[in-house]
Amino acid sequence: MGSVVLSIMVSACAHDTKPVEFYRLSADVGLKQSAKSIVNTKEVIVGLGPIRIPEYLNRSQIMVAVSDNQYSISEEHRWAENLDQNILLALYKVLPAQLNTDHVFRYPWSQRQDINYQVSIDILDLTINPQGQSQFIAQWSIKVKEKANIDKRFECSLPASTTDYALMVKVQSQCLTQLGQAISKSLNELM
Repeated sequence: MGSVVLSIMVSACAHDTKPVEFYRLSADVGLKQSAKSIVNTKEVIVGLGPIRIPEYLNRSQIMVAVSDNQYSISEEHRWAENLDQNILLALYKVLPAQLNTDHVFRYPWSQRQDINYQVSIDILDLTINPQGQSQFIAQWSIKVKEKANIDKRFECSLPASTTDYALMVKVQSQCLTQLGQAISKSLNELM
């Protein structure tokens, strides 16, 4: 009799679980075909990466801040891939068109590859705060071959939600789009 009750309880619990939903960031939210760079970039080679994220974000679950120092993670709402790889791939998809070159390589590239400009990004924050604002903060740099680095800070805060995960990811994607545009602008100015 005890095993029947246990079986019914396990079955009931299994029916109560919500299906897991998976999300990916994109870097082309609301982008129209941007004006092409007027610089001949056929000989320019851009290296994209590495992308570094803090350990507290290095998880599959999407994180929402409950307070300034407390976070909640959702078992039902997860990233479809490692967040650093998602950001790298999203930027890799849009930067070639914005820079008017097919010579953009993702990290890690071959040691024989002669990179003219290397873009590396440290994600400092990528969460939803308790007020439902997307917080996206990154420190990024462009290493120019045989020249000093160019270091920049990016901050984006947009209204999102504390419960609608699809909206959260869409707004975070808008911030990632803005980061990609800032990187493209700086690279076009250097070229």
